[in-house]
Amino acid sequence: MSSEYATPEKTPYARFTVKVKNSGTKTLDTTLLTVNCSYGKDGRSSESVFDSDTGLDGTPQTKLLAGRSISVPWGCELPKGEKLIQIEVAPDFDSETAIFTGPVT
Repeated sequence: MSSEYATPEKTPYARFTVKVKNSGTKTLDTTLLTVNCSYGKDGRSSESVFDSDTGLDGTPQTKLLAGRSISVPWGCELPKGEKLIQIEVAPDFDSETAIFTGPVT
C-alpha cells in the first residue's frame, strides 16, 4: 500500500526492480526511461506509483556510460486480488520495448 504522500496515495501496488544495462557504445540518458504497466486478463491500465517514503522516485536523473548498468525500483498500481501484470520497459525513445508478463506472487 502506498503512503499517504504518494501518487497515487494509499493504493495497493506491485514493486519490482528495473535493471538497465547499456550494452551500446554511447552514453544512455536514463531520464528517458519509460515503464508502463497493465493488469488482469483484460489489460487494464495501471498507474505508476511514486512514493519517496518507500524509495519509488521514478526515473533516475543520471546518464549511464557504455558497459554500465543501473537498477531502478519501480511500482505499479495492482488492485488487491489481481494476480496478472504486464510490464513494458523502454530505456529511451530509440530502443525496443521489453515486455514482461506473468503472475504476481
